[in-house]
Amino acid sequence: MRYANRAAESMLGYAPGQVVERPLIDFEPGLHMDRWLNLWKNARSSEDSPQVFETHCLRADGSLLPVDVSLSFLRFRDAEYLVVFLTDVSERRRAHDLLRELSAHLESVREEEKAHIAREVHDELGQMLTVLKLETSMCELAYADLDPGLSERLDSMKRLIAQLFQLVRDVATALRPPILDAGIASAIEWQARRFEARTQIPCLVQVPDNLPALSDARATGMFRILQEALTNVMRHARAHTVEISLTLQDGMMCMSIADDGQGFVIESGRAVSFGLVGMRERVLMLGGRLELDSEVGAGTTLRAYIPLDTLAQERRQ
Repeated sequence: MRYANRAAESMLGYAPGQVVERPLIDFEPGLHMDRWLNLWKNARSSEDSPQVFETHCLRADGSLLPVDVSLSFLRFRDAEYLVVFLTDVSERRRAHDLLRELSAHLESVREEEKAHIAREVHDELGQMLTVLKLETSMCELAYADLDPGLSERLDSMKRLIAQLFQLVRDVATALRPPILDAGIASAIEWQARRFEARTQIPCLVQVPDNLPALSDARATGMFRILQEALTNVMRHARAHTVEISLTLQDGMMCMSIADDGQGFVIESGRAVSFGLVGMRERVLMLGGRLELDSEVGAGTTLRAYIPLDTLAQERRQ
């Protein structure tokens, strides 16, 4: 470090003059030599467009400060420098975290309301339709022989009632699939078979035995991510097969959805579609991360990672 203004020293928690001549790794522990050389090379090759990224700086007291970094290349008096502009984004980060917590709470309330409505639809409407079906059958026994036309009308009513029964089941299942009560593994298998029946695309499911139990919120969140991912496959991928796997990796539960479809360029508009944004937000609300790999002609793989240590804390609570 050759020079730092007072604002930078204060931001990093140092007294005046304590920053100069210190190695950069003191302020960014992840700045190893290969990364530093890569930043220098990129800055020299694009002098007119600064490099911008987000990272964490190590303050004098050992705490981490989230910052936006802008790197520019400068030639001055036969010497070359990297000019670093730091912007403290801790308040913005806190606001994002609070907003994400609020979103997670609202999503939990929404899913609870869906489950309540699903029960009401299934129980109340189902009971009324059962009574209606019974009354129709009683009318058929009492009056059908007296009027052939009435018999046809009653048969038509019974068919409509059967269709309403199926509609009620479909609506209740869409609001909250009962299979979730059997665990995330069973729910994934069930959704895969529904996807196969709807699209005629073979769907292979690989789930290990003895998976850790998930809270209702996390199981529902992972299930919704799976639904959205399979919807994207159906609409865009032109795939011949789909593979879904659930694994445990480094204290994380990973759900992977891979297809052998046409793929796409991740930097294109498809990569920032509302569907992907929604899946990423769901994963972040669960404390995890989302990864996407795709290449034109080579298919797409989406991985959602959920931390298991958080799950254990929830179970203890």
